[in-house]
Amino acid sequence: MGELARSRVVRRLAAVAVAAVAVAVGGWQRARAVERLPPDYDELIYLPAAYRYAERMAPGRWSEIPQVKENPEHPPLVKLAFAAALRSSGDPAPPPEPDWDKLKVGKPLPDAARPPFLVARWTSWTAGVLQLAAVGVAAPLGALLLAVEPYHAKYTSQAYLEAIPGLFALLAVLALERGIERRAGPQRPPWRKPAFWLSAVALGLATAGKYPYGLVLGLTLGPFVVAHARGRALVWAGYAAAVVAVFVLADPFLWPAPVQRLMDSVGFHWTYSHGEHVRKTGLPWYASLHFLTHAEPLRWHRDVFFTGATAWLLPALALIGAPVAARRRPVWASWALTGMCFLFVWPTKWPQYLLLVLPALCTCAAHAPASVMQLSGWARDRLRRARDAAAG
Repeated sequence: MGELARSRVVRRLAAVAVAAVAVAVGGWQRARAVERLPPDYDELIYLPAAYRYAERMAPGRWSEIPQVKENPEHPPLVKLAFAAALRSSGDPAPPPEPDWDKLKVGKPLPDAARPPFLVARWTSWTAGVLQLAAVGVAAPLGALLLAVEPYHAKYTSQAYLEAIPGLFALLAVLALERGIERRAGPQRPPWRKPAFWLSAVALGLATAGKYPYGLVLGLTLGPFVVAHARGRALVWAGYAAAVVAVFVLADPFLWPAPVQRLMDSVGFHWTYSHGEHVRKTGLPWYASLHFLTHAEPLRWHRDVFFTGATAWLLPALALIGAPVAARRRPVWASWALTGMCFLFVWPTKWPQYLLLVLPALCTCAAHAPASVMQLSGWARDRLRRARDAAAG
């Protein structure tokens, strides 16, 4: 084996080792959060809805699932996953449903309510750890940052909607990258590669998990699909049709009246984002930047999260690494930019929305060392030329 080949093997082994450490550390951090976090606001919305779906996952009742109208503002995919986990954890029925009125946000979780919370939270944990593995494929150092990022650790350890659509969003990006990449030898056009169409499937599933993931990732991936389809409108239309078809198939709430129910669901978000609750909260347009640079989960939940260092590391490293990421992993850099613009523009500023962009920011941050090395090389070259000019 030549020196170059040995160097490549060493680099690959090092990357695998870093990614494995990220998954292990991130899994431990999220497991700690699963067990220790008290009930949170949205858990008291999504878990009751999951029970309504679980009731209908019984012989003769499956056809009733599209009629469930609890929490209609969000697609049901994640709540269906929670419901399936609840059903599989009980024999033959889910764990007893808690008395929701007795559960208080931020207060200790009663022992009687722990089983359903833990079932749903471990479902989120699984998707959250798989997110770390997916980022590790693209940027192992980025996965290590994401592993200890407290917002990502918190919201992928609770019965929230973030973990599962976030995983599908990552798969959509990885698959499209594979579909449009150029390698040595004869080239196949992207639309003849399975990965290209798998990205459409993953994007449809991400949308069926939570609408903003479909919006942000659609705006991110769309220009790359158009650019690499070389003016073939049928390819663009086919990709979009695949996304829509998967989204509708994975969203049984829409089946009885797709257009009307989708309009009602999306309309709710527009009304809510301009409603009294959001206005009273009074979060400014830059609230997402505040959350990004302040590790609030460490203040909200003492002795749960490992570190808040990413609050000052991640933004700086992402900015430094962005130029190199834009050349080497342009889809990820585009995702980071699109996601941040969305967070600034969208009126609803809850901290869990950060998860729309954290994997992309961590991937950009992973390129900071390469960016620093390039800048150092440029500076040394300029200094050498200045010295040569002075000597001449």
